[in-house]
Amino acid sequence: MRPYRLTYLFISMGVSTSVEHSTDKQSEKYGISVNDDDVLTGISSYDLLCLGVGKGATAVYSNQASSSFALLHRSTNECILLIDIGLGSIFALQKYLKNPNIKPRQIFVSHNHTDHSGELPVYIANEALKSIVCIYCYIGIQPRLRQNRCAELDSSTTDLFHNVKWIMCDELQDVELDSGDPNSKLKIRVQRSQHSELCAGFILYENDQPILSFSGDSGFNVPFYKFLWMAPTILVDGRATSTYEHASFDEILNFYNTIGEQRQVFVYHYGLENEKPTFPIASISAISPGQSIQLMLPQ
Repeated sequence: MRPYRLTYLFISMGVSTSVEHSTDKQSEKYGISVNDDDVLTGISSYDLLCLGVGKGATAVYSNQASSSFALLHRSTNECILLIDIGLGSIFALQKYLKNPNIKPRQIFVSHNHTDHSGELPVYIANEALKSIVCIYCYIGIQPRLRQNRCAELDSSTTDLFHNVKWIMCDELQDVELDSGDPNSKLKIRVQRSQHSELCAGFILYENDQPILSFSGDSGFNVPFYKFLWMAPTILVDGRATSTYEHASFDEILNFYNTIGEQRQVFVYHYGLENEKPTFPIASISAISPGQSIQLMLPQ
């Protein structure tokens, strides 16, 4: 099997760097079907902006944004999708894009923990009176968000949910997103992760090509990681120590080495800068708040 080369462009606080990595394909031990000719041939229409990498208590005790991301259309810089809306995410979005009025076209919420959905009721209370608020989530998560996370809104004298559109996603179902671009069709396919709270990640497709996978919170789970590995760029939850709820850095690295398929893996949810991990190969790195990535297209 022939080696192939992968080039990524990273932009962090205005500084761009290129990273190249070559590797030989190895056996498909976990059953992922990837052709020998699978190489990344170009960039998609979208960039990914990291808003925060905080753990559950990071925003409360250290004033650093919870783990969240923004999918930006490269030509317009519009926030097409906000990925999780934990504590500090809206302010971080406004800060990094230098626009106090920016709003996401839609939001994906992975689960009903404060560091992933804590700002949702405040956002609904402020924005649903002005326009439609579109919220995507796994089908079993919506009742938790509506009845528990957003319970405080029921006491309002105004029907704040009149303009809230819940889009519930089930496994093995492709759900379209509003790309804001007639030449770009976006859809997501969700998969339940391994976590104490009901949680789901997804694969994002542009024009039927996978461009990004997102784990949400998840412990190491081979079938779930096989699902994530269908995209060229992967956001994966990682901690220093393995638990049922969060994969360890070593588990992520070992899976990458075993699977033998070239992907660009970004680890998040590790907490503060002094907890940021390093990895011995260029294709795995810890993403940092404010870092932007050009998402790639597979062949």
